[in-house]
Amino acid sequence: MRKRPSLLSLLFILPLAACFDAEMTVTFPDDNTAEATMVMIASADFYEMAATGGESFCEDGTEDELEGGRYSCTETFTGTIDEAVNDPNIGEGMTIERRDGGLLYVAFDLSEITADLAPPEEGGEEMLAMMADAFKGHSITMNIGGSEIVETNGEISSDGKMARFSIPLDAIVTGAEDLPASFEVLVRPGT
Repeated sequence: MRKRPSLLSLLFILPLAACFDAEMTVTFPDDNTAEATMVMIASADFYEMAATGGESFCEDGTEDELEGGRYSCTETFTGTIDEAVNDPNIGEGMTIERRDGGLLYVAFDLSEITADLAPPEEGGEEMLAMMADAFKGHSITMNIGGSEIVETNGEISSDGKMARFSIPLDAIVTGAEDLPASFEVLVRPGT
């Protein structure tokens, strides 16, 4: 049986085709439950390439056709926090720890993205410019939510319930943006 890539690894691998945007949202509606939603949007070109290559764009999710020939794939998970952490399709690269006061510490390791998007050693500035142009406008976004975001190195929503970290792919390739080692959130579970 073929092992399906984790949601986190899909966040980092699929956009490298420069035809993808990906967004993962993990929420904690109570102190024992995790809900995850992964949405990937493929360009018409990438979708066609996958179809002609015999690969399924959306093997385990819900596929929808969007305007302009683009397609979306949405995958969801609901279970206990322990199930989420131990599920290789979700928990790979993610850490969840219980903290005092009923808080959860959640971290996503970002070191893979910096390694995968390192500027090319050969081909120089021309190759770098081509890669940056292909990646322009594409991003990987992660969201963590609960009843309150206590602390984060990402952005906090206006209602204080969601932390967001977005990675513009062209800025990573050109070195215009330095990523921290991880996206970290201290969240209070609940709605």
